Amino acid sequence: MKVLRKLTFGCLMIVLAGQASCQKNALKTSPLNGTWIESLTKNDTIVFAAEYDGQNPVFELKRGFRITEEGYKLPDYYSGPYSYKLSGDSISLYWFLSSGSFHSYFFEKMTGENKFLIGNFFKNPENSGNENDTLLFERIQ
Repeated sequence: MKVLRKLTFGCLMIVLAGQASCQKNALKTSPLNGTWIESLTKNDTIVFAAEYDGQNPVFELKRGFRITEEGYKLPDYYSGPYSYKLSGDSISLYWFLSSGSFHSYFFEKMTGENKFLIGNFFKNPENSGNENDTLLFERIQ
């Protein structure tokens, strides 16, 4: 009988320890989760991950494709995953495909609306100088 109590107590401790470690590593919810489309041209989409692991949250910029002079189909400039940090009226971004560091841009989530303004962090190098300083994105999902 004593062995059964010790075994039950041991199993209970293992279960409780497992629950405590799971709670420490719980995923956080992104404040912007969902899919957003640029409202003027409707060519660029940002998909914010719903949850992240406590590190910086991530979004993916989808800009379509371009054809190179050699005929290869590649993702458009600056497409791909970005890590971000929100702070007041700015957003700091790190593009995973760069060797640089975080850069800050203007950011404003419109209260009560499913829209946000963001500094143009992906100016197309082929149209340099013709881009707006800020872009308006609307939630579609």
